[in-house]
Amino acid sequence: MVVFCYACNDPYENTTYQIYDVNPASTYLETRADEFSEWIHVMKYADLFNAVNQASNKFTVFVPTNEAVQKFYKLKNVSSIEDLGKEYARSLVEHHIIKDSINRNTFVQGGKLESKTLSDDYLSVSFDETSEEGGFNSIYLNKDAHVSELAIQVSNGYIYVLDKVMPPLVESLYDRIMEQKDKYSIFIEAMDKTGWKDSVNVIYEDVKQENNTVIKQKRDYTLLAVSNESFAKSGITSLADLSAKINAVGNDYTNKDNELNRYIAYHILSGSNTVLDLEDMGNGNKKLLTTKAGVALETSIQENKQLYFNYDGEINGISVKAQLIKSGSDIEAKNGMIHELDSYLPLWESVIPVKVDWDFCDYAEIASYIKGGYGAEGQQYQTETDNTEYQSDISALSCFNVIAKSSATPTSSYYPVGYATVRKSNTWTNCKNKDQMYLNLGYQGSISMKSPIVIAGKYKVVMKVTYATSMDFMRTMSSGSNGGKIDFIFDDDNNKTKTVALYASITANTLGLYDTVIFDEIEFPKTGSHTLKMVVQDPAAASNSKFRIQLDYMTFEPITE
Repeated sequence: MVVFCYACNDPYENTTYQIYDVNPASTYLETRADEFSEWIHVMKYADLFNAVNQASNKFTVFVPTNEAVQKFYKLKNVSSIEDLGKEYARSLVEHHIIKDSINRNTFVQGGKLESKTLSDDYLSVSFDETSEEGGFNSIYLNKDAHVSELAIQVSNGYIYVLDKVMPPLVESLYDRIMEQKDKYSIFIEAMDKTGWKDSVNVIYEDVKQENNTVIKQKRDYTLLAVSNESFAKSGITSLADLSAKINAVGNDYTNKDNELNRYIAYHILSGSNTVLDLEDMGNGNKKLLTTKAGVALETSIQENKQLYFNYDGEINGISVKAQLIKSGSDIEAKNGMIHELDSYLPLWESVIPVKVDWDFCDYAEIASYIKGGYGAEGQQYQTETDNTEYQSDISALSCFNVIAKSSATPTSSYYPVGYATVRKSNTWTNCKNKDQMYLNLGYQGSISMKSPIVIAGKYKVVMKVTYATSMDFMRTMSSGSNGGKIDFIFDDDNNKTKTVALYASITANTLGLYDTVIFDEIEFPKTGSHTLKMVVQDPAAASNSKFRIQLDYMTFEPITE
């Protein structure tokens, strides 16, 4: 990735990568130069033509036809790629290359492709349901570029032919919604007045970590936008109407406690979520999303398998539910996604507990660290690989408070806090989001972190741990181990504290994922996020060189009475 993004010229020039009698990607394109000569020229100008000929890597290359490139030039009011400059050309080509081999069967499943482009963007696959031809003849990338040829196999991957060039994503969420300023003028004005415009306009920022290192952290958001038409359904035709409707008092809209500020914050989620991401309810029928207002937004699949927000919500006896308008959703920006709602969706909190899965690796700081190339070389965030289990040191990230003690396990084997992505050849590929956390904190070392929002109520808390056969001494409580005992402390409250031997309940010495009950019952009197502190209380952490704790996620299961 570093070579692709920062090399001044093509590092693979004058190198041959022919394999048997099958051509690699760029060489194949030259066999059809009458169709792809313009794109070949663009790739060469960007110094990326020979790069996708490498035999040592796999690629999926999206190639616009000559006609598509000429239409693109006309749209940009230029006559050649040179008029746009080398930096733009590089971004353009990188936006059409994925360093992964995506076959036809995987591609036509639709939705967001698992691997990002070299420009650090996701592409989405959709079908035009209005097309008369239908099926494989109606496939589009990013709802814009028609895929006219699918999965042409080359020696180092696949080629897909497009009838349109996909411009590189450089615009922020604010830039993208401003492209439809007439449609969203009230919502945009509210973003301006509250200052949230500035937040969703940021793509990267420098963030200092606990060890004083500074990383360039990407800010990804999901914006749930309300059009003027949707506002009008509730009698809202101006910002003043909206402020009155939600009881916003005063004009200091930048105050985080002002109701207009909270309203806009309620429509902003962390992370770049596609429609398919939002529709994924896991094993339940409802899901909570954490908003920038610090309030949970409830999602569910309801009538006709449609996605709703706050389906059962009422204010003064009036329903406040909102449905996603798919035709106006999945609008991608460099720093996230925009989705359109069919109603104004006021801030409302459910009082009915909902199951929550807390993935310990699902933090924006971890995502930015790995995606920014600060982790292990070759590791991709939340992505499994064929034969390598990557590990990165995330001990110093600002989402954690870590106190590491002396450990018998060398940090060259396991970091104090490690981020690990799984490989396809073992059971760990079933880990949530294809990753897990390693803890090598030493005896009485600790880590603290914030949970997602949990609705007030009683819960059973279960930890999903991962286990390897080299940890058998922990499972059998031998060689000085007490089974991997951990103190679990919520909100620094003695009444919400439990000591659990994480691995003592595992009955077989078999690599896999296992459930361990942490709390049979715990009650949270208030809805909100909670601080969990885990303290290692197994003496083997200071004496056994194979000691570590491996965690996937924690589940809060509501207890109904």
